[in-house]
Amino acid sequence: MNSEQKYEIQFSGLAAGVHDFEWSLDSAFFEERSSEEILEAQLTSKVNLDKNNRMMTLLFNIEGKVKVICDHCGDDLWLPLTCNEELIARFAPDTDLTGDEVIYLGNSEYKLDVSQYLFEFVMLNIPAKKVHLEGECNPEVESYFQSEEPIKEEKEKQDPRWKALEKLKK
Repeated sequence: MNSEQKYEIQFSGLAAGVHDFEWSLDSAFFEERSSEEILEAQLTSKVNLDKNNRMMTLLFNIEGKVKVICDHCGDDLWLPLTCNEELIARFAPDTDLTGDEVIYLGNSEYKLDVSQYLFEFVMLNIPAKKVHLEGECNPEVESYFQSEEPIKEEKEKQDPRWKALEKLKK
């Protein structure tokens, strides 16, 4: 089975009403999509599909944790992740999957691959600043940041012409 088929919802045979789907999103899922930000993942995705004659409402619930690199110390960091997103799929003469909140499925469509939506929802819910809680960063790196040695060295290397200009300020 192709890994993409794993995340497909075959809606053509489904009766009107609510249907639930569940997938695990692991490291392989993100590796297949060349994600450099996520090193590992342990996520569970639940999709609640409410189907009627002219449209479907998909409610995505993704929970678990992802391993990323700490922006401060460079060590691995497990981040908890929870996201709830909604996608509306309307039936139309032509297929258009480019919308952010509403997509259009052509009359000949019978299934929907939600893998790209799962990927995007996870990526959008990773915080912009990824750092350990205070005191949990690598102590060796922390000691470098708290050291005054590099600052003193920079001041000593200062161009003497700037020192002359500093006198003019006073």
